[in-house]
Amino acid sequence: MKRIFKANSLFFFLCCLVGILNSSANYAQSDTAMHGYYVLPMVVEGGDTIALVDLRTITVYPVRDLSRDTRFNRRYIRLAKKVRRVYPYAQLAVDILQSIYDTLPNLDTERQQRRFLRAYDKALRDRYMDELKQLKVSEGRILLKLIDRETGYTSYNLVKALRGKLSAMFWQSLARIFGENLKTEYSPRGEDRIIEEIVVKIESGRLEPLPLPNKKD
Repeated sequence: MKRIFKANSLFFFLCCLVGILNSSANYAQSDTAMHGYYVLPMVVEGGDTIALVDLRTITVYPVRDLSRDTRFNRRYIRLAKKVRRVYPYAQLAVDILQSIYDTLPNLDTERQQRRFLRAYDKALRDRYMDELKQLKVSEGRILLKLIDRETGYTSYNLVKALRGKLSAMFWQSLARIFGENLKTEYSPRGEDRIIEEIVVKIESGRLEPLPLPNKKD
């Protein structure tokens, strides 16, 4: 019963992304490309003009020897396999937001927008319903966290933005019955630090080969 609830709920939350505009995204980048060069923000100090450039943060994680049969390694391998399985769905959430952001402004009326969202919703269900039903409860929990990581929205906020506060409260109450909390935020430096390590390694292509664990996943 719990697995059925979780699978259907996960798909509902994923489909909720269809109705969310990434209002916090600002696609007017400060580094505006003009005729082959960039105009950068700057400051003047002591008569000198200094360009301001934001450098991407680079996180370095240790290379783990997963060949050793330890309790930590077994847990790490199981977690890495789950993260690797659901991470593409979290990336899909970002693609959905981008697609909606690009399409909705070109629709003239709210009726056209609603029809577009319904059609998109149906297409998502037809494409991903069977796949998401196969997720384990633990994988679904990781997926919800990664959606928060990639979009900046918790599952509760996604439902609230699309369906309203009452609907969000209903789903939250139902989730709590099964020991879940849709308001849980992704914590890359806290309880989710190992998940963050795995995701960063996946993104950079540095995830260690995952041997088969001795115990069943």
